[in-house]
Amino acid sequence: MNELQLKQEKLQALEAKNQYYNENRLEFYDPYPFQVEFHHDMEKKRGLQAANQIGKSLSSTAEDAYHLTGRYPDWWEGRKFDKPIRLICGGVNNDKTRDLLQKALFGDPQTWREEPGSLGTGWVPKKDIGKVTPKRGVPDAFFHVKVKHHTNGVFDGWSQCTFLAYEMGKATWMGDTIDIFHLDEEPPMDILTQAGRGCIASGGIIYLSYTPENGRTDVVQMIEKTWSFHQAEWVDVAGEDFDYTVGEGVDKETLHFKTVLTLRGKPGHLTLEKVKDAEKTFPSYTIKMRAKGIPVLGSGLVFEYSENIIKCEPIDIPDTWARIAAVDFGGISKSAHPSAVVYGAYDHHNDVVYIYDGFRIYSGEIADVAARMLSRPGWIPVMWPHDGNKEVPGGGTVAQEYKGYGVNMFETHFTNPPDEGKAEGSGGIKIEPGIVAMGNRIKDRRIRVFSTFPEWFQEYRQYHLKDGKIVDREDDLMAATRIAVQSIRHAEVEEDEEDFEDDYSYQQKNSVTGY
Repeated sequence: MNELQLKQEKLQALEAKNQYYNENRLEFYDPYPFQVEFHHDMEKKRGLQAANQIGKSLSSTAEDAYHLTGRYPDWWEGRKFDKPIRLICGGVNNDKTRDLLQKALFGDPQTWREEPGSLGTGWVPKKDIGKVTPKRGVPDAFFHVKVKHHTNGVFDGWSQCTFLAYEMGKATWMGDTIDIFHLDEEPPMDILTQAGRGCIASGGIIYLSYTPENGRTDVVQMIEKTWSFHQAEWVDVAGEDFDYTVGEGVDKETLHFKTVLTLRGKPGHLTLEKVKDAEKTFPSYTIKMRAKGIPVLGSGLVFEYSENIIKCEPIDIPDTWARIAAVDFGGISKSAHPSAVVYGAYDHHNDVVYIYDGFRIYSGEIADVAARMLSRPGWIPVMWPHDGNKEVPGGGTVAQEYKGYGVNMFETHFTNPPDEGKAEGSGGIKIEPGIVAMGNRIKDRRIRVFSTFPEWFQEYRQYHLKDGKIVDREDDLMAATRIAVQSIRHAEVEEDEEDFEDDYSYQQKNSVTGY
C-alpha cells in the first residue's frame, strides 16, 4: 500500500468514525452530576430550575431519547419504560421548539431537507427514526415522529414523539394516553395544569427544565413547593476554580465556581472570560438569575452605577456628529404616563452617545407634544415605538398624526439592531437588548448625559425592578433613551445649514445644543 492509499484509508476510517458518532450520539452522552441526579429521580413530577447555558435542555432531550428508544445506558437508575411510549415535547413557541428541542432530538431542522443525512444527527439514533409528519404552517418543523422502541435490546414497537408549543393553547396539550410530558422553559399555568392532568390519567411522568426569567411566578412557586425540585447553577467546568463578583451595593455578591467533571471525567467549557462576556450580554440585574438559576426577586436599580460616571457638563456639539431623537408616547387620561422625548448626538470616533436635551409633557393632545418637538430642529429623525401604529379618532395612526404636524417621524416604528447578516427590522422590539446596550454603555462611560437635563437623572435614580420586572412608572425618559441608543444607526447629520436657518425664526445657534 502506497502513501496515498494509506492516507485515503485513514481518511475513510475517520469519516466512518465521525458518521457513527453523528448518527449514534446517545451512546456518547456524558452528563454532569446535577444532570445524573435529575435523571435518577423517580418522582412523577420533576422540575429543574437552572442557570442559562449549562445543559438543562440538552439533558432533558437526552432523557427523551432514552425513553423513546428504550436504549438506556448501564449507569441509568431512573425511570424506565418497557413498552413504546407517547411523548409530548414543547416550548414557548413553534420556532423555538423546532430550533432547540427538535434539533437536539433529530438533527438540524435547517438542513435536513437539503441534506437528508442530517436527519438522525441528534440524540435519537438515525437507525431508530421512522415516519415523520411535518407540522403545518411552520417550515421544517415536525409534528409527529415515529421512533423504534426496544426492551432489553429487542424491538417491541413504535414510540411517538409529538412537538407542541405553549402558543398553540391548552387544548392542543390534551391527550388521554400520554406517557411523558417534557416542558422546556416556564409554561403558562393552564398548560402546566393540563399536562399534570394528563400524567395522572396515564400514570406517566412530567419534567420541566427552565431558567426563572420572570421571577417567582405562581408556576415557579408551585414547582418549588409541590414537585420534586432540582436546582443547578453555573459550574467551573474548565478545570480551574475562580470567584467572580456581580452587583453593586447591597446586591453585591461573589459567585464561587468550582471544578466539576462529567460522568466520564471530562471538563467542559466555562471560563472566567466567558463569565465576563455573559455580564456584558445580559442586564446586570439578571446575572444572578442566569448564573445561579434563582428567580430575580426584583429589589434594586436596573442600572447599578452612580449617575456621576455619565453626567457631564454641556459641551459644544460638532456639526459632524449625527443626531437622533426618540419619543415614548403618553396616554390621554389624567392618570396616564406623560409623553417623553430625548435628543442625542453621536460621537462616532469614540462610540459615545450624548443625551443633550429632552422633555416630558403631561398632555393628552398630540398637538401639544408636537409643538414642543417643533421647537427643536426639524431635520433630526424621530424614532417611535410600535404603539405609534395605533389608530386615532378620525382615521390614521398616532405616528401619522405627528407627521401631519410636521414632526420628522422615522418611516417605520423602532426595532432593535438586527443581528449581523440579518435584514433591517428583524431585531424585534424587546426591551432587554436595549437595557443591555444601555448598561454596557453606562459601565464603559460610552453614554453621557448633560447635567442640564435634571428630569433625566430623576428617572435614572428610581428606574427599578419589582418581582423581576422593570416597574412601568415614571420611566418615560428611560424608555425614550433606550430607543435612541438602539437607533444610532439611523442618526443623521444636518446636510444644508442654510435651509435649517431659513426654517427657524432665530439665526444664532446655541453653542451647546447646536440649535
